[in-house]
Amino acid sequence: MSDYIMKVIPKPEEGTASVLVMTKKKPVIKGVGDDNYLCGKCKFIICENISHGQIINIVFKCPNCGNYVTI
Repeated sequence: MSDYIMKVIPKPEEGTASVLVMTKKKPVIKGVGDDNYLCGKCKFIICENISHGQIINIVFKCPNCGNYVTI
């Protein structure tokens, strides 16, 4: 199992990116893989137990600190 730190980015301009937002403080995506993706600011687990390379071209808003992150 590996942990990957996600890249913190500015808030995307409206209509330029798919942004996943979770209002509760829990991982946005959970799977059955071997890797975790953590917020680059607060290290909160954004994606838990997924396969490396499974998620592309998605921006996440961290439910813990509110920063925007991407893989």
